[in-house]
Amino acid sequence: MISRNTLRRPILTMFFASLTFMVTLLVGLLSNQHIQASLFGKPITALSGVYFDNVMRVDPEAYGEGNNMDNVVLGKYGEWSYCQYDLPEVPEYKVELSKVEVEENIQPGQVFSVSMSFVNAGNTRLFAEDSDCFGLPALNVGTQKEQDRESVFGSSDAAVTGWIRPNRVLMVEDYVEPNEVFHVDFQSIAPEGDNVYREFFQPVIEGQAWLDESFGVDISVGAPSDEMKDDISFVTDLSIDAAQLANLTRNLEIDLANQMMYAKFGELTVWSMQVSSGAYATPTPRGTYKILTKQELRIGQAYPHYRMPYFQLWDYRGYGIHALPYLATDGGTFWTEALSHIGRPVSHGCIRTLPDDAETVYKFTYIGTQLVVY
Repeated sequence: MISRNTLRRPILTMFFASLTFMVTLLVGLLSNQHIQASLFGKPITALSGVYFDNVMRVDPEAYGEGNNMDNVVLGKYGEWSYCQYDLPEVPEYKVELSKVEVEENIQPGQVFSVSMSFVNAGNTRLFAEDSDCFGLPALNVGTQKEQDRESVFGSSDAAVTGWIRPNRVLMVEDYVEPNEVFHVDFQSIAPEGDNVYREFFQPVIEGQAWLDESFGVDISVGAPSDEMKDDISFVTDLSIDAAQLANLTRNLEIDLANQMMYAKFGELTVWSMQVSSGAYATPTPRGTYKILTKQELRIGQAYPHYRMPYFQLWDYRGYGIHALPYLATDGGTFWTEALSHIGRPVSHGCIRTLPDDAETVYKFTYIGTQLVVY
């Protein structure tokens, strides 16, 4: 008959042997000794303290047996190779927006997606902020108008994926080489109610520079009215939703000292543009006026009969807002010359604007829209 003590001895021996092995291994790790491992059939070496598992990726050609990893910069998931990068002597940070895709038929409370594609048009590799490549240029897309504002879609209640802060969206790729395409995507929960949101974004190299120009993204939720869609179409100066513009009166302000015109909903300036007002000998009158008449093309009665597109009369003495004038017989020469007039007081008293601005202002106003000149 075999005693219980006899059965216990092999078990205890195996237990203490295993414990001794584990302690020895732990001591080796903590004393900067090397351990050997194999990846894809090739030997690799890791310093103690470096966590090894089946998702760690190491270049076996660069680090074979006997090499240490003192200078390895560990990045996301332990991958070091793309973090070992020498910046150009004069790095040029430049990106170009390629495409923006917004999910259609978004309903309140639904998770929806926005995808933005860019080209790295600079001369250096760019890295995602979560690549953990410290000291290298980390690119995100940040919120604009106002800069670094907290987006309603990046809040803790709305953000699902892509947002790393309420004002930052993460690059999808770990890094991107010059001339390559990269993506910045996010998912959020749509707010309640029918609305249109115009959100402005801009790429940014964290701690260094904002890149390219800001751009607007329209996110339509539910079934917004045609009036909402029309209101939001004039917004270029701030991130806002159409519901905030409802019941606000459209009006214009002209700042003669700075040669600027502002399109406003109530007190909210949604769009600003440079203009050319009256010259010192023929000044633009100051005061409060209203849009009296509108003509898509007005032809001056006096010689040389200037053509003035999108003319809006606001004073019966003949003062109006219109696009840069041209002559029917000059083949556009005068119009081209007049482009340099924007931002300078050179008109006969009218407010001149660039052609595209004149068309937009024409669509923005109604007969009776208030105009303040100061």
